[in-house]
Amino acid sequence: MYRCATFLVIAASLIFAVGLVSGCGGSSRSVLYSGVSLDGGPKRVVTDAAAAHDVRAVHAQWLAEITRRAGEDPGQRFANPPAHQLRLRLAKAAARYHFTVKKVQLLHPRQVAPLIIIQTRRYLALAHAVPAIENSLDPHTGPSDQAGWAFEGFLLEAQDERGVPFLDVFNFERGSGPGGGQWARSDQLYPFLHL
Repeated sequence: MYRCATFLVIAASLIFAVGLVSGCGGSSRSVLYSGVSLDGGPKRVVTDAAAAHDVRAVHAQWLAEITRRAGEDPGQRFANPPAHQLRLRLAKAAARYHFTVKKVQLLHPRQVAPLIIIQTRRYLALAHAVPAIENSLDPHTGPSDQAGWAFEGFLLEAQDERGVPFLDVFNFERGSGPGGGQWARSDQLYPFLHL
């Protein structure tokens, strides 16, 4: 009887530990619907339809910005690593961080501005890895965040396994006042500091 009870306690502990570890991988879909806090107010849950709408708007604004800036400072130069090097770095990141590459589009407002879409089931793990992924794809060599990026623009969208976006990071570096931003479906999915 004692052996049986001990076995049941051990088995229950293992099942709990496996459940805990699998939950820590960030694959629980609940994080997609946990909401975003805006200006300290109540959380707003971002539906699948709202996520798709928000990301279309982000992409349109980013495209308009890199297009406008292409005419603003045509003489500014960026390193522009070759396309094969970008794809190789992307393949390495995909293997390391467990995502699938869905789209790579190299836009040319003046030089190269990659638009990359990836998919994963590991939402939180990927969100936490985005700074490292972005740095490997758009390496930064400048003394500050204002200069030294490899591309004049960069956009990385992450989707869930159904193709619904859950985060976007982007920048535009050509011209005066470089900038960028991020969008996410929930507070936990922001890859960078979110105020």
